[in-house]
Amino acid sequence: MSKATVTLDGEVAELVINGPPLNLFDAGMITDVESAIAEVGTHVREHRARAMLLRAEGKVFCAGVDVHEFEGLSTAEGSRLMARFLSAAQGLEALPVPTVAVVHGLNLTIGMELSLACDMIWAATDASFGLVEATVGLTPGAGGTQRLVARAGYARAAEFVMTGDVYAASVMHEWGVLNRLVPAAELLAQARAFAARLAAGPTAALSAAKTILQAARDHGVAAADAITPRAAGAVFATDDLPAGLASLLRSGPRKAVFTGR
Repeated sequence: MSKATVTLDGEVAELVINGPPLNLFDAGMITDVESAIAEVGTHVREHRARAMLLRAEGKVFCAGVDVHEFEGLSTAEGSRLMARFLSAAQGLEALPVPTVAVVHGLNLTIGMELSLACDMIWAATDASFGLVEATVGLTPGAGGTQRLVARAGYARAAEFVMTGDVYAASVMHEWGVLNRLVPAAELLAQARAFAARLAAGPTAALSAAKTILQAARDHGVAAADAITPRAAGAVFATDDLPAGLASLLRSGPRKAVFTGR
């Protein structure tokens, strides 16, 4: 049975991690997650999915990597394993549709790093987060360090990574890492409604916005400015733009219906 599956809820692809009891990442889990990310990409390319929601089953989102995976590795083998973890995060990040991580319970190491690879993170009010690799003599390898810098700033990310402590969702929200805090009982329903709203949007325009946002994050405003005319200009070839303009020009409050094309 796969430990990571993809289902379609309307035009939202839900990537679900389900490896009870702790959703630990072992060789089987990372293989299943890689396959699931590829499956989401196929749904996006074939216009079946226009947004993605990442979530997990069980009492925790992810308790990290199974430590047995690290035992006895050479430098080269360790580098290859970290590269594989990082590639999974990059695969999520590269999806050209809005992505939302929905986090409950405890979320450690690679689970948090995959969440940080999503555009937005919603969390239960009682959730907690940690890049705890320092407690066993490791450093995060799936891109969480640098993506935390992008959201929280260098000083906060340094404290988070170097202490290896676990932090409450309220702290992560205060630091700007999380978009929304929601009571656990309401989290999934609210996040699904939000993802459905994103999926109903002008897909190409949101993809262009994502490209510009990532350029600004990674390379600064000047780099984002350099690609904005091309990225934003491509939207003029879509069917959604004239539909949106026509809706705006019509009398009455009716909203545009976007097809994602």
